[in-house]
Amino acid sequence: MSSEQQWMPAPQPGLYSEPGIHAHYCEMQLHPAAANADIRQALASALLAVADCYVAVAFGADAWDRLQPDWRPADLQPFATLQGQYRMPSTQTDLLFWIHGEDRGEVMAAVIHINQCLAPYADIQRDVSGFKNRESRDLTGFVDGTANPKEQQRIIASQIAAGQPGAGGSYVFSQLWRHKLEAFQQLPLQQQEGVIGRTRDDNIELQGDDMPADSHVSRTDLKVDGVALKIYRRSTPYYRAADDRGLFFICFASELRRISLQLESMVGAGDDGLADRLMQYSTPLSGSYWFMPAQADLLQLLKES
Repeated sequence: MSSEQQWMPAPQPGLYSEPGIHAHYCEMQLHPAAANADIRQALASALLAVADCYVAVAFGADAWDRLQPDWRPADLQPFATLQGQYRMPSTQTDLLFWIHGEDRGEVMAAVIHINQCLAPYADIQRDVSGFKNRESRDLTGFVDGTANPKEQQRIIASQIAAGQPGAGGSYVFSQLWRHKLEAFQQLPLQQQEGVIGRTRDDNIELQGDDMPADSHVSRTDLKVDGVALKIYRRSTPYYRAADDRGLFFICFASELRRISLQLESMVGAGDDGLADRLMQYSTPLSGSYWFMPAQADLLQLLKES
């Protein structure tokens, strides 16, 4: 481990605490007239009384500039709608709370507390509960997050490097996907595996000619100048109704291009004319970029008067 990596500021608690069987995601829009000092106090209160689960908060570009005008991470920007062969809409707001743990009751108690603290100063725009099964399988039946980097590599992939503005924090992308499960499940197993790029039952990546160029793995496992652009995923399935079920995708990266290049590849906005075939069977309903500051930077923001 290099000295820079060793002394990198610590992330907010829970970034690497897997599996997080129960999760909740809450995106909020701040009231324009709310006093910044009141918002900071509400955030501090929201993060205090949390037991037996993890709560992380991330900020959209406008919210970060509003609450911490002294500096910003180099790549932080609002998410803009992507259009290629498919469309990924922008639904950018100000705050993202990510709550996760192993006990649903504790997670929901934290959600209620956070909402009570922020209610006078922000409106909820997206409110989703997620879950994991024992094998971390998506509702499609395929294991999700298999390609996540491990140990030191996940730090390199997910936390802004030492010496940069926001070091130890993460760029975050959140996106709600609604699956067309019936259409996907009607495909023969071999075709399902071609869409994903992995076998379903034993979770082995397809090789050689068996791997379609438009599979999900092919469109997201990217390299630039021979260097893999890894990100760290903490997504969970959700199920709200028979026609509203899918995946709440959330990922963390040390630089924004690790995320943006994957998204452009998926929608087919690149020069090769290919798009991710998975998008025939799952539709993105939202999309937002965030900055999740390191714990020390978050505490400093909350202390600002």
